[in-house]
Amino acid sequence: MIKVIFLDLGKVIIDYDPAIPLAQLTQYSELPMAKIKEILSKTDVLSNFEMGNFSGKNFYTAMGRDLKLDISKEDFQDLWNSLFLPVPLLSEALLVNLTRDYPVFLLSNTNEIHFEFIWQHYPIVRHIENHLLSYQLKKVKPNQSIYQIAIARSGVLPKEIFFVDDKIENVEGAITAGINATLFESESQLKLAMRQVGIRID
Repeated sequence: MIKVIFLDLGKVIIDYDPAIPLAQLTQYSELPMAKIKEILSKTDVLSNFEMGNFSGKNFYTAMGRDLKLDISKEDFQDLWNSLFLPVPLLSEALLVNLTRDYPVFLLSNTNEIHFEFIWQHYPIVRHIENHLLSYQLKKVKPNQSIYQIAIARSGVLPKEIFFVDDKIENVEGAITAGINATLFESESQLKLAMRQVGIRID
């Protein structure tokens, strides 16, 4: 029986399009788009930020240096957060119903700039009081250590947890840890998957 639910944040609750900030970077950088993409694909700055090894200030400084940006910290944060789309992927009604009957946790690879923005601008996430965030834990999915933390925080057996993520490698990591997990495609698909494991959603 499922007793606890873990939800990823991006592309499960909140939708985003990384092409939006990427296009804006060319307005502040002397580098061409191809070079920006190359640097972003090779740099470890992004992974270090999600791992909590960089503060928001350090991330801004590192990105400005690597991408040769001429932009204020405030404008950079606005640019960095511009990827989030206004309409959530999950309905508020579904989250309210889930949190009424189950402990619900966020289990997300994210960074402090993104999470603070989401918390301020997407009231839907405030229905979830328990947060396991990579930049705070200094661990990221699909590393097994983050699932072990999730299991410990849940207070239940792995088989009593249901986890939802949009990346197959993260779903597979959870399954390896003994957790019931499903790949997110849509709210209707998620409801079907939840009903199949006995989760009450109405």
